[in-house]
Amino acid sequence: MWKRNVPWPGPTMALLASLFVGLPTAAQAQNQSDLADIRQQIQELKGAYESRIQALEKRLKDAEQAAAAAQSTATQAQAKAESSRPEPAPVKQSSQNAFNPAISLILMGTYGNFKQDPTQYSITGFQPPGATSPGTRGFSLGESELFITANVDHLFMGAINLAVTDEGVDAEEAYFQTLALGHGFTLKGGRFFSGIGYQNSIHAHAWDFVDTSLVQRTFLGENYGDDGLQLTWIAPLPVFVEVGGELGRGRGLVGTFEDGELASNDRNKNGVGAGAAFIHVGDDVGTSNSYRVGLSTLRTATGTNAFPLADFDTVTGVTNTFSNGTVQLYGTDFVWKWAPNGNFQYQNFKLVAEWFQLRRDGDLTFDTTGAAVTGPFSQKQSGWYVQGIYQFHPYWRVGLRYDQLDSGSFDGGVNSANITPADYNAKRYSAMLDWNPSEFSRIRLQYNEDKSVQNFTDHQIFLQYIFSLGTHGAHKF
Repeated sequence: MWKRNVPWPGPTMALLASLFVGLPTAAQAQNQSDLADIRQQIQELKGAYESRIQALEKRLKDAEQAAAAAQSTATQAQAKAESSRPEPAPVKQSSQNAFNPAISLILMGTYGNFKQDPTQYSITGFQPPGATSPGTRGFSLGESELFITANVDHLFMGAINLAVTDEGVDAEEAYFQTLALGHGFTLKGGRFFSGIGYQNSIHAHAWDFVDTSLVQRTFLGENYGDDGLQLTWIAPLPVFVEVGGELGRGRGLVGTFEDGELASNDRNKNGVGAGAAFIHVGDDVGTSNSYRVGLSTLRTATGTNAFPLADFDTVTGVTNTFSNGTVQLYGTDFVWKWAPNGNFQYQNFKLVAEWFQLRRDGDLTFDTTGAAVTGPFSQKQSGWYVQGIYQFHPYWRVGLRYDQLDSGSFDGGVNSANITPADYNAKRYSAMLDWNPSEFSRIRLQYNEDKSVQNFTDHQIFLQYIFSLGTHGAHKF
């Protein structure tokens, strides 16, 4: 066997081998050093920027505080200057056109058909023939109304309502009302419809039937109004609460009529002749329902004036005279409204009910064969109604109503043996249908089965138009 000779590596080869082995290690060390430097520089930059941002935020905060302090000082100085400044003189109107009141005209007319002569209409135990009337036979103008209202200035507004009938023009309402009394208070003064009950303060063109309820017409007339002051307060509560009081002249005697209107009760006295108070509470029930409940009272007196109660005694037919007495009216009312999701334009329903009780206390003079017998007496009479109105189409509504008057109780004192009050409760049934092509026009057909007179039924048919011209404010709830 033979061996091949292999030479041993020399110095050159050893150097090359060491270089190849050391190069990767040196490169790796250099890369690690560079990365560390980069990280350090980034960290230094972040620290510098955060310091600068914090300094800028502090400067901004200091500037905002300084600006707020300056604004507060300026506001206080302005308020102090304005408080010492005299009130400016009222601005004079530059022309006649500067005063632009809202004017509206309501045109109403009726065709009536009655079985009984309406001039002889009576309510047994309550009103004698001719004291009140349900209307006029045939075509009639009815009652047209002219409304004028405008703000007087930033504190007051004024309004007048003129009723135009065959008898002439009458100022039903003419009053001022405050606009900025504050704290929920509103003051009204002049001639106005009382806030008692629900229907009393609603004008005839906004009634849901051609005529008013029996109890309203028997005790208060179509609308009971007086000359005086009314103060109302809206309580700051989550539900609607309104409290009101009225002081008036007492120009009409509640429950007593002459020539188709409340009997005049001018007592020629200083001070107050009548007073009223009321409270209304209401709220929404969900999104589709709402309600209002009310309590009210009205008090007046006859003084030395004497008033006939001709139909109070339906047996003898003699004239009884009421004097030196007081008349007190108590009432409660309830209203419920429904409209799907609060949208009343296409479909809605309204339910209304009212009850009133009238109390008389004073002297009753019974005239028997020329010998007057006078003594104290007291009497309570009441009445109520309930009605429902359903709008089943944007243009059409139907309604039903039931009325009843209750003869109540009577204590005639020394005249108890002479007087036998009527033991009869008047009733009435009503149905209506009206067409409303727009918010400015209404055509209505109505039928009443009226049993106001004992042992007699009056069939009454009405056809009515109501047209509204001009700007007219919203009606009450």
